[in-house]
This record gives sequence, C-alpha cells and structure tokens, in this order.
Amino acid sequence: MDYQQVWRAGRHDEFGSRASEQWIADYLSVVGATPSDIVIVDPGNHFNYVFDLAGSLGGSPCSWSPRVVGVWGCSQPGLAEREDGRQRGHPRPSRREDDRGHLIALASGGGYDINLVPMGSLLNRGQSEEGARFRAMERQAAAAPGSLFFIRPLYDDDTARPSRFEVGVQEEDTLQVESFVNSSTRVATMPLAVLRRSAAFPISSEVVAGCLAPEAPGDALFLRGWRTGIANLSRGERNAVAGVTGHVAESVAELMLDRLDWRVLWHFEGPGRHGVDLVFLTPDDKVVVVEVKGTLVGGTIPRLTRRQLAQMSDAWIDKRDNPGMAELELNSTDVYGAVLAVNFRDLSWRVALTADFATLHPVEALEQLAALDWLQER
Repeated sequence: MDYQQVWRAGRHDEFGSRASEQWIADYLSVVGATPSDIVIVDPGNHFNYVFDLAGSLGGSPCSWSPRVVGVWGCSQPGLAEREDGRQRGHPRPSRREDDRGHLIALASGGGYDINLVPMGSLLNRGQSEEGARFRAMERQAAAAPGSLFFIRPLYDDDTARPSRFEVGVQEEDTLQVESFVNSSTRVATMPLAVLRRSAAFPISSEVVAGCLAPEAPGDALFLRGWRTGIANLSRGERNAVAGVTGHVAESVAELMLDRLDWRVLWHFEGPGRHGVDLVFLTPDDKVVVVEVKGTLVGGTIPRLTRRQLAQMSDAWIDKRDNPGMAELELNSTDVYGAVLAVNFRDLSWRVALTADFATLHPVEALEQLAALDWLQER
C-alpha cells in the first residue's frame, strides 16, 4: 500500500479513514470476509480499530479467527501503570517465543483486550534490528502527543497471529512508514572485532570541515564537539549530536572512497532512516553496500549495536523496505558489504569487507580496495 500517496491526497486528519477504507477493501478481497463482519471499534483511547468479527456474532463462524485488520489514531499520554492481570489474559500466544504485544503502546494511549496480539518477543521487546526500529517508532509517537500513529497487522493464515506489520508515525508534516516481520528468530550477526585489525587511514581536517554547514544548528554543535571534545557537551547535546555525527561520517566516507575511484550509486535521502547507508561501484565493477559509523571519542572504534550488525545480514539486505536495494533492483547475492568507521577526534577511518555477509575481513592496505577478488579467495 502506498501510504505516502494517501498522505498527500488530502487533509492529514483524514488519513486514517482513507487508509482504513483501503485496508478493508484489501482484506475483503484477499480473505473473502463478509463486509457486515467488519466493524470499527472505538475503545475510548482516541484510536480506531478495524476488526473482523469472522462470523462470531452469528450462527456460522468463519474458518479464520476474529482479528484486528488495522488501527489508527493520535497518540495520547499513556497509562501510568501496567495492569499485569489484564496483560496475562487474552490472547494466549500459541508459540512459546511470543508475547502479548500491544498494537498501540501503553505510552501512546494503548490499552489491553482488542489492543493485544501475539507478537514475537524480539520484535515486541526491541531485542532485534526490527524490534529496535519498531520501538523507536513507538517512542517517537509517545514523545509527541497528538501525532498520527497507525499499525496494520497482515496475516498469512487463518489465525489471529499477524505475520507482519505495517507501521506509520507522523513526524511534523511528513509520514514515516516501515514494515516489520513478526518473528522471534534472532538474525545471526558478523563478529565486529575484525575491524580493530583494519588499518587506520588518515583524514585531513579540511575534508571534515568541508562536509559541514556551520550555519546549521546541528553542524554547529558537531563542530564544537569536534574542536573542544565531546566531554565539553552536555548530556542532551551529546544525544543530539549523535545523529549529526553519523551524517557527517557518511559524507566523509563518500569523499574518501571517491578518491579511490569508488563511485556512489545511491545514498539515503529523506526522513525515516532505515536501509543501507551508501551503495558504491568499485573500480573492478563490484557493487558494495556500506554501513557507516562515526565517533567524536578519541582512541575508540565506533561500536555497532546488535541491531546495526543485523543490518549487515543477507536477510536484512533483501528486505522489501530496504530502499537502496529496491531502487537499484539488487539483492544480497549481487553485492558485497562493508562496515566503515570514522573517528573524527583521531582523524582516521577504518573499513572491513564481506563477500557473504557472514564473515568480515580487515582492510590493511588501500590497495585492497582497488579490486575485491581477494575476498572470494578467503
């Protein structure tokens, strides 16, 4: 479903009703449900739940379970305390690794009962790459009461357990939309210690300065942290500068690799950061997807979280909502992978490469970046 088209088609406060009309039409077409069984429930939490009764009120129940088709509304200040008794009630997950997950988080005004579905624990608890993104969208809605938030469960069988979710949150005048698989399988990640065996290549301060627009508040904050040390920033400023540091690191990565005749095929633009950071074509016509990290802390190599390491798996590369791969019509069998770390305090960068998204190999000399056949020989 093209949510951005729906978002642009009319008033933002009418988005939910327009989107739900398409949810219902799609659901009726795919499932063969009876239109009279589709109801919109308002449990009093400023959210609307499209629900399929599945014949439960009549004498001829359907072969599939009653279940939620979609939810939309505006985030509200949530419940102060979790009601454990209601949390232990319906639904009872059939899989041991599932939780009773909230479609709308308690912090955004969600409740129990119709708001609970079987949800993979890694997704629900934010313990996977997808889970971290899912929880980040929930926090974003909760942090800005009145923001549009929606979630659409999708089903592959007749049970009430969704196979995946489409989730959207308003960010000022834009709409951020992501898709999540309802899975409890942890993605295997590549050991990152090999990055410490990669050579530290120098960066000039002029290169870094050329990536900044000092009149922009974020860049000005980065510049102060870079010149005086991150310890001189407040905790709030350190949190704020983290995102800027990543953006500047990507710009530096583009410049340093361009000097080695790596040509940018794609880089991320626009709101809703997810997907590969950069895609390059190497001098020997290999395509490389790059995850970039940056730090202002001297003597350290930026650490990748479990979520970010999972981004360098072949399953993540092949996700439908990975925009760079989709736009270039590539999959994991077509590309190599790279993790590139920039230390602004030390004015250095390191990179490690993978051919199979299972094992990283250090780059110890820039000559290794001229041709990548050596990766296949390992």
